Amino acid sequence: ATALPLARATRPLSVAGRRYGGTPFALPPRRMPWSRRAPLRNLRAEEDSSKPASLHEVDGGIGSMEGDSESVVESRGGVDAARLAMPEYEVRNEDGDGRQLDRLWSNLAAVEGEKSPKLLHSPGSVLGASSLVAGTTVGAGVLALPAVTLPSGFIPSTEALAFCWLYMGASGLLVAETYLNALMTTASPSQSILTLARSTLGETGAKLSGGTYALIHYALLVAYIAQGGTILAEVTGISGVLGSVVFTAALGIFLYTSSQQRIEQVNNVFVLGVLSSFALLVALGSRSVNPELLTHQEFAPLIAAVPTMFVSLVFQNIIPSICAQLEGDVDKVRKAIIFGTGIPFLMFVVWNAVILGVVDPASTTEGLIDPLQILRNDPRTGGALFSRAISAFSELAIITSFIGFVIGLRDFYSDLFSNGSSSTPSAQSQETEEEDSKPAENPEVPVAAIYSLILLPPLLASQLNPQIFFSAIDTAGTFGVSVLFGILPAWMAWIQRYGREEKIATLPVLPGGQVSLTAMIGVASFLIAVELAERAGLMG
Repeated sequence: ATALPLARATRPLSVAGRRYGGTPFALPPRRMPWSRRAPLRNLRAEEDSSKPASLHEVDGGIGSMEGDSESVVESRGGVDAARLAMPEYEVRNEDGDGRQLDRLWSNLAAVEGEKSPKLLHSPGSVLGASSLVAGTTVGAGVLALPAVTLPSGFIPSTEALAFCWLYMGASGLLVAETYLNALMTTASPSQSILTLARSTLGETGAKLSGGTYALIHYALLVAYIAQGGTILAEVTGISGVLGSVVFTAALGIFLYTSSQQRIEQVNNVFVLGVLSSFALLVALGSRSVNPELLTHQEFAPLIAAVPTMFVSLVFQNIIPSICAQLEGDVDKVRKAIIFGTGIPFLMFVVWNAVILGVVDPASTTEGLIDPLQILRNDPRTGGALFSRAISAFSELAIITSFIGFVIGLRDFYSDLFSNGSSSTPSAQSQETEEEDSKPAENPEVPVAAIYSLILLPPLLASQLNPQIFFSAIDTAGTFGVSVLFGILPAWMAWIQRYGREEKIATLPVLPGGQVSLTAMIGVASFLIAVELAERAGLMG
């Protein structure tokens, strides 16, 4: 994925409204034919009511929870609707067109007016949120896909990729659910996956999430420095070691000396280059696709490919920002996840088809083979032009991912050194809005020292093994992504749903109740167990 920042959500401007834990939220108007607000009745039908038990009345307006109280609890994962802090958020209008309360708060911005400042509503859009999800998902992980899918073939690997897409999408929904429900207790929209783990799982969850967060970042930085330095060395003719040093130093100095706005501007140019070179690669490679090669099927190697697919589909880190941008509207968040991950999924399928339709798996030797390296020297694909396009696509994809991961670790260490590992969400929720908008500062730890801590260890590790690009991605996917975006989201949702009785913002977003949560944890645990067994020599 392109980036794994801490993804702090921007605090909405506070205006008069309901208060939860002292934090005011600006409530939106309901989608109802009346304007007067009135207290809501409990979602459970009154025993003496003459209306059907499936209906919910508010000032004469009728909405539906699509079933009576008991069936609602059963269909929504066994979570009692009486726990809802704002029941109208889950009630549909009688015609089924939208919710009676379509968002949890309103994002307002103060702008200068002719006489006095004005408040403008900034609701965010599904298109913008989807673009952010897609941009985060598309990254250097796609470079490793052909190497792990070649042994299985196009059809089996596409099926496995579809499974991973659904799994990671479900994980994103769980993160969104956890984030929205946590607002009812922390009263702070400025939350990351790390703070969510602390608020739901305690210090054990915080340490586990922090450890896996660092593992993912360092493992992938090792991979990116190794591969980025190798490509730079091939293009310029310098040694591989010097290529890695120049690659790391150039980008590190750029990030250290540039403002956030400047970094975003340059990164956008790199992203445009990634998309352009990808389109050129598909156009050149598709002319040489052999349909017979796409019929090759071997299901045994699929399990080994799943961790790399996980890495390629990571986006959950930005879900808190997406939820804040869309004002807690679950319907919009769900659409942003589906559309935002669906586009990269289709790109990966096309990419997979082009590469696997040109490289014959029978012509390769045993061991991990990089099909992109083979295609660089294949005259059928366009010769020098195709080779340059591969180098440009690979290097630009690595650079965009490298930038995001370095920024993610920088924010991680800034928070760690500024707040300490023992800071609690309740303490964080008492920070002022002005403090939330400023980067963490600690005069005892210079920024240069933080960058050194981020860049020097992976630079040294990248020189240990020339094939470390693939092994590092596999490690990050198996032990990092599986825990941070597989086990932890399901675990956090389980605690919120079944381990507590506190108020919640939304009923379960992911259907299936305890069965789906158990399956999420089971899949991730299985991958970890298989990898550990292989490394211990217990599997042939």
